Amino acid sequence: MVQWWKDNAHSIAEAIDTAETTSGHQIVVRVGNLGRHPNRVADKIAARLTQASLVFCVDPKHHVFEVRWAPSLQLDPAVATAAVQGPLRDHDLPGAITALAALLPRQEEGEEFPDIIDQTD
Repeated sequence: MVQWWKDNAHSIAEAIDTAETTSGHQIVVRVGNLGRHPNRVADKIAARLTQASLVFCVDPKHHVFEVRWAPSLQLDPAVATAAVQGPLRDHDLPGAITALAALLPRQEEGEEFPDIIDQTD
């Protein structure tokens, strides 16, 4: 059950695409081992991919996640955390992505760049 996200890679990719289309924001999801300092991993990805409005890092094995968003967005961290906890507890990463995207204000779509789904352990 530790690798439940691997069986759902297609659904995860679809959830990202739908979330980007409906919100107009670029969303990057990293799934895999975030190591001893998951906050640093999320910070590094967000710093490298500044065009992304939302960076969502999930370590299913260690039950850890980190969310980063563009400074221009006014998201409440407690609300963002609450939005994803239930779906992640239920092993529903597409649902967590959808819940986060629902918090984003609608904007016109910008330049498209590849989503990241890293399925390493």
